[in-house]
Amino acid sequence: MNGNLFQGFSYLVQGFKIICQPGFRLFLLIPVLVNTLLFVLLIVWIKSLVSGWLSVLLSWIPEWLGFIEWLFWGIYLLVIGLTFLYTFVAAANLIAAPFYGYLAEKTEQHLTGKSIEEDFSWRKLVSLIPSTVKREVQKILYYLPRVIGLFVLGLIPGLNLLIAVIWILFSAWMMAIQYIDYPADNHNVRFPEMRQYLSSNRFTSLGFGLLTFGVTLIPLLNFIAFPAAVCGGVAFWVHEQSKQDNTNLNFDSHNKVGSIEK
Repeated sequence: MNGNLFQGFSYLVQGFKIICQPGFRLFLLIPVLVNTLLFVLLIVWIKSLVSGWLSVLLSWIPEWLGFIEWLFWGIYLLVIGLTFLYTFVAAANLIAAPFYGYLAEKTEQHLTGKSIEEDFSWRKLVSLIPSTVKREVQKILYYLPRVIGLFVLGLIPGLNLLIAVIWILFSAWMMAIQYIDYPADNHNVRFPEMRQYLSSNRFTSLGFGLLTFGVTLIPLLNFIAFPAAVCGGVAFWVHEQSKQDNTNLNFDSHNKVGSIEK
Protein backbone atom coordinates (compact mmCIF):
# COMPACT_ATOMS: atom_id res chain seq x y z
CA MET A 1 0.00 0.00 0.00
CA ASN A 2 1.17 3.50 -0.82
CA GLY A 3 1.39 6.50 1.46
CA ASN A 4 2.49 7.37 4.97
CA LEU A 5 0.31 6.81 8.04
CA PHE A 6 1.90 9.63 10.03
CA GLN A 7 1.59 12.04 7.12
CA GLY A 8 -2.13 11.34 7.24
CA PHE A 9 -2.16 12.20 10.96
CA SER A 10 -0.45 15.52 10.24
CA TYR A 11 -3.18 16.67 7.86
CA LEU A 12 -5.84 16.58 10.57
CA VAL A 13 -3.50 18.44 12.96
CA GLN A 14 -3.06 21.05 10.25
CA GLY A 15 -6.84 21.20 9.87
CA PHE A 16 -7.26 22.08 13.55
CA LYS A 17 -4.64 24.81 13.22
CA ILE A 18 -6.44 26.31 10.23
CA ILE A 19 -9.94 26.27 11.72
CA CYS A 20 -8.68 28.05 14.86
CA GLN A 21 -7.28 30.98 12.89
CA PRO A 22 -9.20 34.30 13.07
CA GLY A 23 -10.52 34.17 9.51
CA PHE A 24 -12.01 30.72 10.03
CA ARG A 25 -13.61 30.93 13.47
CA LEU A 26 -16.96 31.89 11.94
CA PHE A 27 -17.02 28.44 10.35
CA LEU A 28 -17.06 26.87 13.82
CA LEU A 29 -20.30 28.51 14.94
CA ILE A 30 -22.86 26.91 12.61
CA PRO A 31 -21.43 23.33 12.82
CA VAL A 32 -21.27 23.53 16.63
CA LEU A 33 -24.91 24.67 16.88
CA VAL A 34 -26.15 22.06 14.38
CA ASN A 35 -24.08 19.25 15.91
CA THR A 36 -25.17 20.06 19.46
CA LEU A 37 -28.88 19.94 18.58
CA LEU A 38 -28.49 16.81 16.47
CA PHE A 39 -26.42 15.05 19.14
CA VAL A 40 -29.07 15.63 21.82
CA LEU A 41 -31.86 14.35 19.55
CA LEU A 42 -29.91 11.21 18.60
CA ILE A 43 -28.99 10.46 22.23
CA VAL A 44 -32.68 10.52 23.19
CA TRP A 45 -33.59 8.26 20.25
CA ILE A 46 -30.75 5.76 20.76
CA LYS A 47 -31.43 5.52 24.50
CA SER A 48 -35.01 4.43 23.80
CA LEU A 49 -33.79 1.66 21.47
CA VAL A 50 -30.62 0.28 23.05
CA SER A 51 -32.21 -1.69 25.89
CA GLY A 52 -34.56 -3.48 23.50
CA TRP A 53 -31.81 -4.28 21.01
CA LEU A 54 -29.50 -5.71 23.63
CA SER A 55 -32.19 -7.94 25.11
CA VAL A 56 -32.95 -9.47 21.71
CA LEU A 57 -29.30 -9.85 20.67
CA LEU A 58 -28.19 -11.41 23.96
CA SER A 59 -31.07 -13.90 23.82
CA TRP A 60 -29.35 -15.42 20.77
CA ILE A 61 -26.27 -16.40 22.79
CA PRO A 62 -26.21 -20.18 23.47
CA GLU A 63 -26.20 -21.25 27.12
CA TRP A 64 -22.74 -22.82 26.80
CA LEU A 65 -21.34 -19.36 25.93
CA GLY A 66 -23.01 -17.67 28.90
CA PHE A 67 -19.70 -17.36 30.79
CA ILE A 68 -18.43 -14.80 28.24
CA GLU A 69 -21.66 -12.81 28.07
CA TRP A 70 -19.73 -9.73 29.21
CA LEU A 71 -17.65 -9.91 26.00
CA PHE A 72 -20.77 -9.93 23.84
CA TRP A 73 -22.12 -6.98 25.80
CA GLY A 74 -18.95 -5.04 25.05
CA ILE A 75 -18.93 -5.93 21.37
CA TYR A 76 -22.62 -5.17 20.87
CA LEU A 77 -22.26 -1.84 22.66
CA LEU A 78 -19.28 -1.03 20.44
CA VAL A 79 -21.29 -1.86 17.31
CA ILE A 80 -24.24 0.22 18.50
CA GLY A 81 -21.87 3.05 19.43
CA LEU A 82 -20.26 3.01 15.98
CA THR A 83 -23.70 2.91 14.37
CA PHE A 84 -24.73 5.93 16.43
CA LEU A 85 -21.50 7.73 15.51
CA TYR A 86 -22.01 7.20 11.81
CA THR A 87 -25.66 8.20 11.99
CA PHE A 88 -24.55 11.37 13.74
CA VAL A 89 -21.74 12.05 11.25
CA ALA A 90 -23.89 11.31 8.19
CA ALA A 91 -26.79 13.47 9.39
CA ALA A 92 -24.52 16.34 10.48
CA ASN A 93 -22.62 16.32 7.20
CA LEU A 94 -25.80 16.09 5.14
CA ILE A 95 -27.22 19.16 6.88
CA ALA A 96 -23.96 21.13 6.73
CA ALA A 97 -22.76 19.89 3.30
CA PRO A 98 -23.12 23.23 1.44
CA PHE A 99 -21.44 25.02 4.34
CA TYR A 100 -18.54 22.55 4.34
CA GLY A 101 -18.22 22.81 0.56
CA TYR A 102 -17.66 26.53 0.88
CA LEU A 103 -15.29 26.00 3.84
CA ALA A 104 -13.24 23.66 1.61
CA GLU A 105 -12.99 26.41 -1.03
CA LYS A 106 -11.95 28.94 1.58
CA THR A 107 -9.31 26.58 3.00
CA GLU A 108 -7.86 25.86 -0.43
CA GLN A 109 -7.62 29.59 -1.06
CA HIS A 110 -5.75 29.93 2.24
CA LEU A 111 -3.30 27.11 1.41
CA THR A 112 -2.65 27.93 -2.25
CA GLY A 113 -3.13 31.70 -2.38
CA LYS A 114 -5.62 31.31 -5.24
CA SER A 115 -8.70 33.46 -4.73
CA ILE A 116 -12.21 32.07 -4.95
CA GLU A 117 -14.82 33.73 -7.13
CA GLU A 118 -16.79 35.54 -4.44
CA ASP A 119 -16.93 36.22 -0.72
CA PHE A 120 -19.16 34.32 1.69
CA SER A 121 -22.87 34.79 1.05
CA TRP A 122 -26.04 32.90 1.90
CA ARG A 123 -26.99 32.98 -1.79
CA LYS A 124 -23.87 31.02 -2.67
CA LEU A 125 -24.57 28.50 0.09
CA VAL A 126 -28.08 27.94 -1.27
CA SER A 127 -26.68 27.47 -4.79
CA LEU A 128 -24.39 24.72 -3.47
CA ILE A 129 -27.21 22.69 -1.91
CA PRO A 130 -28.20 20.47 -4.90
CA SER A 131 -24.68 19.30 -5.81
CA THR A 132 -23.39 18.87 -2.25
CA VAL A 133 -26.48 17.01 -1.03
CA LYS A 134 -26.28 14.72 -4.07
CA ARG A 135 -22.68 13.96 -3.16
CA GLU A 136 -23.60 13.21 0.44
CA VAL A 137 -26.28 10.81 -0.73
CA GLN A 138 -23.65 9.00 -2.83
CA LYS A 139 -21.52 8.55 0.28
CA ILE A 140 -24.48 7.22 2.27
CA LEU A 141 -25.35 4.74 -0.50
CA TYR A 142 -21.72 3.58 -0.53
CA TYR A 143 -21.69 3.23 3.25
CA LEU A 144 -25.06 1.60 4.00
CA PRO A 145 -24.72 -1.85 2.35
CA ARG A 146 -21.24 -2.29 3.81
CA VAL A 147 -22.19 -1.29 7.34
CA ILE A 148 -25.29 -3.50 7.22
CA GLY A 149 -23.11 -6.43 6.13
CA LEU A 150 -20.65 -5.79 8.97
CA PHE A 151 -23.50 -5.44 11.45
CA VAL A 152 -24.99 -8.81 10.44
CA LEU A 153 -21.60 -10.54 10.55
CA GLY A 154 -20.99 -8.98 13.95
CA LEU A 155 -23.97 -10.88 15.35
CA ILE A 156 -22.29 -14.24 14.68
CA PRO A 157 -20.54 -15.59 17.81
CA GLY A 158 -16.83 -16.06 17.14
CA LEU A 159 -16.76 -13.58 14.25
CA ASN A 160 -17.87 -10.49 16.11
CA LEU A 161 -14.46 -9.73 17.68
CA LEU A 162 -12.79 -9.77 14.27
CA ILE A 163 -15.63 -7.71 12.79
CA ALA A 164 -15.16 -5.09 15.51
CA VAL A 165 -11.56 -4.55 14.34
CA ILE A 166 -12.62 -4.48 10.69
CA TRP A 167 -15.35 -1.99 11.60
CA ILE A 168 -12.81 0.40 13.11
CA LEU A 169 -10.67 0.25 9.94
CA PHE A 170 -13.76 0.73 7.81
CA SER A 171 -14.72 3.71 9.96
CA ALA A 172 -11.30 5.26 9.31
CA TRP A 173 -11.72 4.66 5.58
CA MET A 174 -15.15 6.31 5.61
CA MET A 175 -13.80 9.33 7.50
CA ALA A 176 -11.15 9.78 4.81
CA ILE A 177 -13.78 9.48 2.07
CA GLN A 178 -16.13 11.87 3.87
CA TYR A 179 -13.76 14.79 4.33
CA ILE A 180 -11.34 14.49 1.42
CA ASP A 181 -14.35 14.37 -0.87
CA TYR A 182 -15.13 18.07 -0.30
CA PRO A 183 -12.07 19.41 -2.18
CA ALA A 184 -12.40 16.59 -4.73
CA ASP A 185 -16.00 17.62 -5.41
CA ASN A 186 -14.94 21.26 -5.74
CA HIS A 187 -12.54 20.13 -8.48
CA ASN A 188 -15.30 18.14 -10.23
CA VAL A 189 -13.68 14.79 -9.48
CA ARG A 190 -16.34 12.09 -9.64
CA PHE A 191 -17.01 10.01 -6.53
CA PRO A 192 -15.62 6.68 -7.92
CA GLU A 193 -12.48 8.46 -9.13
CA MET A 194 -12.01 10.07 -5.72
CA ARG A 195 -12.20 6.67 -4.01
CA GLN A 196 -9.67 5.28 -6.47
CA TYR A 197 -7.37 8.21 -5.72
CA LEU A 198 -7.58 7.51 -1.98
CA SER A 199 -6.87 3.82 -2.63
CA SER A 200 -3.65 4.82 -4.38
CA ASN A 201 -2.69 6.69 -1.17
CA ARG A 202 -4.16 4.15 1.21
CA PHE A 203 -1.79 4.49 4.17
CA THR A 204 -2.01 8.29 4.15
CA SER A 205 -5.79 8.10 3.80
CA LEU A 206 -6.11 5.62 6.67
CA GLY A 207 -3.83 7.75 8.86
CA PHE A 208 -6.02 10.78 8.28
CA GLY A 209 -9.20 8.74 8.78
CA LEU A 210 -8.02 6.95 11.93
CA LEU A 211 -7.10 10.15 13.75
CA THR A 212 -10.32 11.83 12.58
CA PHE A 213 -12.32 8.84 13.80
CA GLY A 214 -10.55 8.92 17.16
CA VAL A 215 -11.18 12.64 17.64
CA THR A 216 -14.88 12.27 16.84
CA LEU A 217 -15.16 9.91 19.82
CA ILE A 218 -14.06 12.63 22.27
CA PRO A 219 -17.06 14.51 23.74
CA LEU A 220 -17.20 18.25 23.00
CA LEU A 221 -14.02 18.11 20.88
CA ASN A 222 -15.99 16.16 18.30
CA PHE A 223 -18.22 19.19 17.67
CA ILE A 224 -15.30 21.15 16.22
CA ALA A 225 -13.66 18.05 14.73
CA PHE A 226 -15.95 18.12 11.68
CA PRO A 227 -14.95 21.54 10.30
CA ALA A 228 -11.33 20.81 11.29
CA ALA A 229 -11.52 17.56 9.31
CA VAL A 230 -12.82 19.49 6.28
CA CYS A 231 -9.75 21.76 6.49
CA GLY A 232 -7.53 18.72 7.02
CA GLY A 233 -9.07 17.02 3.99
CA VAL A 234 -8.24 20.06 1.89
CA ALA A 235 -4.66 20.04 3.23
CA PHE A 236 -4.46 16.36 2.21
CA TRP A 237 -5.77 17.15 -1.26
CA VAL A 238 -3.55 20.17 -1.90
CA HIS A 239 -0.31 18.62 -0.63
CA GLU A 240 -0.81 15.15 -2.11
CA GLN A 241 -1.81 16.62 -5.47
CA SER A 242 1.26 18.88 -5.34
CA LYS A 243 3.52 15.88 -4.71
CA GLN A 244 1.87 13.99 -7.54
CA ASP A 245 2.30 16.92 -9.92
CA ASN A 246 5.98 17.23 -8.97
CA THR A 247 6.50 13.52 -9.54
CA ASN A 248 4.87 13.75 -12.96
CA LEU A 249 6.96 16.83 -13.76
CA ASN A 250 10.18 15.03 -12.82
CA PHE A 251 9.12 12.01 -14.84
CA ASP A 252 8.41 14.15 -17.90
CA SER A 253 11.74 15.97 -17.52
CA HIS A 254 13.55 12.64 -17.29
CA ASN A 255 11.87 11.43 -20.48
CA LYS A 256 12.78 14.63 -22.29
CA VAL A 257 16.43 14.31 -21.24
CA GLY A 258 16.43 10.70 -22.39
CA SER A 259 14.98 11.71 -25.74
CA ILE A 260 17.62 14.41 -26.22
CA GLU A 261 20.44 11.96 -25.40
CA LYS A 262 19.11 9.54 -27.99
